[in-house]
Amino acid sequence: MIPVRKTRILFVCIGNMCRSPMAEGFARTLGGDVLEIYSAGTNPTGFVSEDAIEIMRELKIDISAQRSGGLDAVPVADMDIVVSMAPLPARRMVPRGFGGVAIDWKVQDPVGKSLTVFRRVRDDIHVRVTDLVDQVRRGELANRRTP
Repeated sequence: MIPVRKTRILFVCIGNMCRSPMAEGFARTLGGDVLEIYSAGTNPTGFVSEDAIEIMRELKIDISAQRSGGLDAVPVADMDIVVSMAPLPARRMVPRGFGGVAIDWKVQDPVGKSLTVFRRVRDDIHVRVTDLVDQVRRGELANRRTP
């Protein structure tokens, strides 16, 4: 039997401090068995927001060990799925000839906002990641590369 490779997914926002770390946390919890998960920022801050850590803990998901990093630290060309939560479209973040799926999510940036806004953004991301994991499980977003 040929081993099935996990689908590689990259979540990108601006600072890699709120939205993409939350998406990474949800993806690890909901789809860690089928996904190899990365997150990055177009302009990384070097840290994950304490507010993001706090509101994810409310759902028993710990993202405190995650670190903010840039696209240069991630093998973008090897991804099966790139999800942009930044103003820059996903197609502009991937190299020419990228064979994966590029997805744009319009998710509000909660930086500097209240915990109520953070929770609303978290819940939006939760719904989106749940749907994405379900699509991967159904083979609708199957990895496009061989193991």
